[in-house]
Amino acid sequence: MKYRLIAVDLDDSLLDHHQRISERNKQALRAAQEMGTHVTVATGRIPDSAMPFIRELNVTVPIIAYQGAYIKDTMTGETLVKNPIPMEYAYRIMEKCKEDNLYTQVYVENNYFFEQECPYSQLYQRISGLKGKAVGDLRAFLKEEPTKILIMDEPERISAYYQQFQERFGGQLQVTVSKPIFLEMTHINATKGNALKRLGSILGIPREEIIAIGDSYNDLSMIEYAGLGVAMGNAPDPVKASAQYVTSANDEDGVAEAVERFVLERGSLK
Repeated sequence: MKYRLIAVDLDDSLLDHHQRISERNKQALRAAQEMGTHVTVATGRIPDSAMPFIRELNVTVPIIAYQGAYIKDTMTGETLVKNPIPMEYAYRIMEKCKEDNLYTQVYVENNYFFEQECPYSQLYQRISGLKGKAVGDLRAFLKEEPTKILIMDEPERISAYYQQFQERFGGQLQVTVSKPIFLEMTHINATKGNALKRLGSILGIPREEIIAIGDSYNDLSMIEYAGLGVAMGNAPDPVKASAQYVTSANDEDGVAEAVERFVLERGSLK
């Protein structure tokens, strides 16, 4: 099978724990591009937060951002798909977060906002490379539909709140855990799988000719949609179980291993 599109998650997949693309990963993806295979990123990040890595990889096709709520052509700046959260649900989420004193961020276009500076806001800035803005009461501040709402807390609390928010909003919104400390909510249609299907249609590439690589629950939909779904070695067991192939961990050049094996055809199947 000749694969014509590789969609790869950034955090804990393509990026190592230092938030860098290893030289081996970079060389493998560039070699795939030279062979005519498109490479894109599928991330929960803001487009601007992903841009340094997009430039580093010389990505020329549209990218998937905000968990699939955005498909953006970074060459022209055009937003091809945008699915924000309806205001009714955004206000209900923020009200619940306020009641439970949860650290919350709302995203509008290429910016994110929170109530006041704290260790969580500082941690997120270090991870994303982008500085948000403290605006006080988010319910009073927000005047347009947000693209994403994110809650940060300790892993055990995130797991508990995932269940609560899934029960309350699961039929109206996508509720997912992208990192053990990140609980994220987006439009009901905003999944990486839906966005990858749409991107394949835009590029004229069927699912059978697409590889999707990811590590977390927010990657499940694209791993299941793609012709070849690849889970990272550091992925939780349910994600691995949904993949057709499990590669090495993100700190062990797992993306390169998969690309070398299935696109560059170096090595044999395990």
